Amino acid sequence: MTTLNLDRVAARHAQEMVKRTNDAKTLERLATKTLGVLQEQGVYACMLFLFSRSSDEDKVAKKAIRPQLFQALKALPVFKDSSHVPIDDADAQTALRFYSDHVLDGLDLTLLVRDLYEQTLIYARYGAKAAGG
Repeated sequence: MTTLNLDRVAARHAQEMVKRTNDAKTLERLATKTLGVLQEQGVYACMLFLFSRSSDEDKVAKKAIRPQLFQALKALPVFKDSSHVPIDDADAQTALRFYSDHVLDGLDLTLLVRDLYEQTLIYARYGAKAAGG
């Protein structure tokens, strides 16, 4: 049995977020805002927030943040072989339905995903700050 290191998963996906954008300032700002929504309102609100962005924030959300949050889920045993996890360019309706049907299905899973996303966004924020400065 292998142990899942959520910190490593978070670091890997945060690094990929920084790599996927050439707008470190917007990534830092958007990761900070998204982290606030996640902490105050939860996982579903976090994803809803990311789908509601416009202009430069929408580009960063679409290209860097959302795809990596989707991919991070595949590290969790419950989603490892799941075809339900949204693809990188999933539309809002598909992705939000997935979260309401599969992620918010139980409190333990919801809290696990929240913790994973929180750590990923913290690392992305600091990674973007380091890349931009």
